[in-house]
Amino acid sequence: MVRCLLLVFTFLAAPALAQGVELPADQARLELVLDDPGAQPLAGQMVLATIRGIYAVNITREELKLRRMNGVDWIRLGQDVWSQQRIDGRSLRVMERRIALYPKATGSLTLLPVAHELEYLDAGARRRTIIRSAPVTLTVRPAPERDGAAWLPARAVELSDEWSTDAAQLKDGESAERRVILRVFGATPEMLPTQPPMRAPWLITFSPPEHRSQQLTPQGPVTTVIWRWTLRPTTGELGVLPAVTIPWFDTDAGQARTLTIPAAPIGYLSFADNSAASWRTGFAGGWLAVAVWGLTVTLALSVLAAGRAIVGVPRDTARRALIRWRLRRALRRQVRTQDAEAFRTTAVALLRHHGGGGPQDEHAVLAPLDAQVFGRPGPRSGVDLRALRKAVLGLLRS
Repeated sequence: MVRCLLLVFTFLAAPALAQGVELPADQARLELVLDDPGAQPLAGQMVLATIRGIYAVNITREELKLRRMNGVDWIRLGQDVWSQQRIDGRSLRVMERRIALYPKATGSLTLLPVAHELEYLDAGARRRTIIRSAPVTLTVRPAPERDGAAWLPARAVELSDEWSTDAAQLKDGESAERRVILRVFGATPEMLPTQPPMRAPWLITFSPPEHRSQQLTPQGPVTTVIWRWTLRPTTGELGVLPAVTIPWFDTDAGQARTLTIPAAPIGYLSFADNSAASWRTGFAGGWLAVAVWGLTVTLALSVLAAGRAIVGVPRDTARRALIRWRLRRALRRQVRTQDAEAFRTTAVALLRHHGGGGPQDEHAVLAPLDAQVFGRPGPRSGVDLRALRKAVLGLLRS
């Protein structure tokens, strides 16, 4: 008996839920409104639209359904906005949803009706109904020829290029991280290009997975992709990473444009300091003449020393000139290596056998070096071999 009474009370308390009925247009209507109704977009170009519903009934539950369609993709650009507006002198409830459409097929494209399922109160009873929008037709133009390049229609594109350090002046064994951020207004993440490679035979490259994100705005999505590379040269020689060009199509201006990841030098600073470029800079561009002169002298002296006479030059003179040239080179090398004992031996040979004054002059010039080489063991200040070399060569010239 108690169970029967509970069932009766539950039945009486539950509101009546009537089957679906069709509401007149002055009570409920739904429409899909394009921002630019007369536009003829290119395939893949974003088309902005608003789904707008106007209702004079008391809605208790609703669900807006936009079906997947062949030949067009769409994304929702945020939450639905409900408001109370006065239209034709009546206070009505208005629902608006922003969407972005991306037509893929070309030619005449029909957008299917949007369905809005409503549950509303009518004279104390709950009723259900479905409001549908009218179909909308678009004319879609084919994308222009691109010579194999990726198709990226967008309203705006920007790029930033950042390095963790100066890649052209790396410390030995150091790596540099390059970070490129590409932001595209009006495109989805799937439309953005893949991460370009940055490889070279002289370079070790590590690329972590790219990161893609999307920010929704009423005027379209803003998609961001972040590319990163960790780069380390395998040799010290300075190399150049080539520039990377990213083509895109400006839908606002109707023009094809390009964006460039600039070329970048990368290498070790130690190699740059000791490279031939530094040597050429020191000679202010005269390196070629010096090289030609040195090669000419070497060949001439070699020919003379080998016994092949040149007009007006005796063979003995040629041999002495070659030996003297070799001793001078050895003297310069010993200054660079700071080999004091070998320097003294070479200097004595140069002064005694190739005209360097008398023994007194030789002793006066080499006295500081003799004190270092033959002096008693213990701490003593080193002789400036560079200055001593100049003194030896000066004595030869005198």
